[in-house]
Amino acid sequence: MSSRVDRALAEYAAHGWPARPGPGGVALQASQFDLVEIDSPVGAIIHHRLLTRVPTATIRPPWWSMLLGPASVADRMRWVFVFAPGFLDPDQVARDGGRLHHGPDAWVPAPPGRTPDGLTVGWVVPPSHAHWHPYRPDGVFDSLGWLRGHLPRVTRNVRATP
Repeated sequence: MSSRVDRALAEYAAHGWPARPGPGGVALQASQFDLVEIDSPVGAIIHHRLLTRVPTATIRPPWWSMLLGPASVADRMRWVFVFAPGFLDPDQVARDGGRLHHGPDAWVPAPPGRTPDGLTVGWVVPPSHAHWHPYRPDGVFDSLGWLRGHLPRVTRNVRATP
């Protein structure tokens, strides 16, 4: 194990987050919170709406894959959000294209590390920025369906001609 993984495991343990060494780094157990894993671009929209209120990680291809084009990254990128348990309906999460990980048998790759297929796992919003608390939905963000139904629309500025 690398010293980086050892430090991360010690930090997770110091804050009561169950973690263990995983195949490519660290694995986080979803026994004390719900881990929502969802593909881009929906994950990016959820992150934009919640910002630093929820610990958020990304699972993405390595930086050099951008040389193959942005689509190669976006198609494989996933977002992982740490929610307090019991707030999200697993069926709703599944209908919205996500996966809800929960329980002592649910382990998800966590930073620092890589997935077995070589994707990089890194924090976008580290747990320390959210004071090591999982996000508790406040009613506005309790449905991924609501977020998907309110995707920002791109408008063009068209100047009227006199």
